[in-house]
Amino acid sequence: MHLDQDQFVKSESEIPLIRDRVDWETPESINWPNWRRAIQQGLRAHDYVIAEGIFAFADLGLIKEASITILLELEQDEFTARRKRETRWGEEPNWFIQHVWNSHLLHHNPHNIQPSLSISVHTEADLSRVIKLLQSN
Repeated sequence: MHLDQDQFVKSESEIPLIRDRVDWETPESINWPNWRRAIQQGLRAHDYVIAEGIFAFADLGLIKEASITILLELEQDEFTARRKRETRWGEEPNWFIQHVWNSHLLHHNPHNIQPSLSISVHTEADLSRVIKLLQSN
């Protein structure tokens, strides 16, 4: 089962603002009780639950319960290039793109968890390593 953290965001009115923009880039934007509940329900019904999102490492309790953790790494230059190509939110000012990056640095792994596997955007993912991790758990 796959769970996308984007499906568990609070309503815009409950999310803090940064200047004139909704600040989706903070853990406070996630409905944590619903996220935890969905993961627990998924684990009761399926062998595996892939729970992914920009704050996947934010909840220490969930991380401690996880069988496998995979961290996808992205360098700032690649992030900035991708973000500037993104059109869903219209043209974003540079200050906001920098804010998103700073939020990523702050929140992507706040507990400094040593993941089971790290995958960089600049290296091809070795899926056999992922499969071996799954088979060993």
